[in-house]
Amino acid sequence: MLSLFKIPERPCPCHGSTFDFAGRVFKKMPAPTNLEVPPYTYLTDTRILIGENKKGA
Repeated sequence: MLSLFKIPERPCPCHGSTFDFAGRVFKKMPAPTNLEVPPYTYLTDTRILIGENKKGA
């Protein structure tokens, strides 16, 4: 059966695990955990600062 809701995925070239766009690892893959979400801060309604440097780059 063809699924109308294909989950976007990103393969890891290092060990062959597959992750969705939220960083969750697919079942039965070599990676033991999901990807870590980095710290982030909303600067405005349309801008997000990702990482720990909250003073800007």
